[in-house]
Amino acid sequence: MPSYHHKKTPASNALTDLVRTVIRMNATVQKSGTHLTQGMGLTNARWQTLTELFALEKRVTVSELARHMGLTRQAVQRLADDMVRDNLVEFAENIGDARAMHLLLTEAGKAIYYEALEREWQWTNAIAEEFSAEQITSAVALLEAITQKMQTNN
Repeated sequence: MPSYHHKKTPASNALTDLVRTVIRMNATVQKSGTHLTQGMGLTNARWQTLTELFALEKRVTVSELARHMGLTRQAVQRLADDMVRDNLVEFAENIGDARAMHLLLTEAGKAIYYEALEREWQWTNAIAEEFSAEQITSAVALLEAITQKMQTNN
């Protein structure tokens, strides 16, 4: 059992437990992602980038994508540059700001995203079968609310 500071509230202790669990879950997701995309030429970072670009369904700059993903602009720029070289994404003109190009999925990027998605749905179906959609949706809402609160306190 973890040792907590005597001034922490029960909710604060529970939040600490949740954060520890999220950190462990992130490591597990990273390992699982590596296993799922084995042989596809995708790293977890590339898969996450493709997934986020696909999910956003709009043109975004590297800075916008970095903010959305919670990463530095420099980290996403390096990923984007590498992914452009591998024809997974491309830079496109941004009419609103010529210095900040938009990042778009290429046809090859979409194809590899769909290939990874075929592997991913089997994995998530197997894990999700023990939980209700309502449980998972509640967990997502709680994690999003806590994340938002953390971001506004930094």
